[in-house]
Amino acid sequence: MFPTLLLGGTLYNLGVWADKLVFWFTPQTSSAVIGPLRASTIYDLPVFLAYLCVIPGMGVFLVKFETDFVEWYDKFYTAVRAGGALQDIAGFHDRMQDTVREGIYQIIKVQAITLLALYTFVGPLFHAIGISDLYIPLFLVQAVAASFQVLLLAVLNVFFYLDRRREVVLITALLTVLNLALSVLSIHLGAEYFGYGFAVALLVTLLAGLLLVQRLFRRLEYQTFMLQG
Repeated sequence: MFPTLLLGGTLYNLGVWADKLVFWFTPQTSSAVIGPLRASTIYDLPVFLAYLCVIPGMGVFLVKFETDFVEWYDKFYTAVRAGGALQDIAGFHDRMQDTVREGIYQIIKVQAITLLALYTFVGPLFHAIGISDLYIPLFLVQAVAASFQVLLLAVLNVFFYLDRRREVVLITALLTVLNLALSVLSIHLGAEYFGYGFAVALLVTLLAGLLLVQRLFRRLEYQTFMLQG
């Protein structure tokens, strides 16, 4: 019924897996496991560990966007459908926008604290669990990238709630193209650049998404009342 939902979901998953696929199917960064299945010893472990570091940010994401944002979102559209006072509708709109802003700031804050702690203690931590120090630079880059991904999820969540499927497709397509191209480039540049393709792709996509969210909220009341049907 909504092919843009299927397209957006496919592009998002392809976008966040593009770098892994590049590293898996590049001979100098991977090895065969079973049949056509491949793994990248140098890339897979830091990526896995980095995703464990976004648990605090995901907690904030669930609280701010799946509870607080939804509350004001529901009040805004309930007031619109019920013919509520314009002052109330504008107030709900502002609270909805404030919740998004607060959620983004809180995710940034908690992930910044997490990254600072990782940067300080990653050496002793890796020694304690028997992981080589050679993985540390890539792990730190991937931890930053994973933090960007949590923020991007928050942005995409806003678009989905407000039924802006076209923006989701545009953002996820940008992520896919950038991650694929920059990951290939990082391999050609050398091991010291591994992981930066994913991180830069997410950062650029996140900034584009934030600009679109800002534009969306500026025009939300007009679009809600004037562009229906």
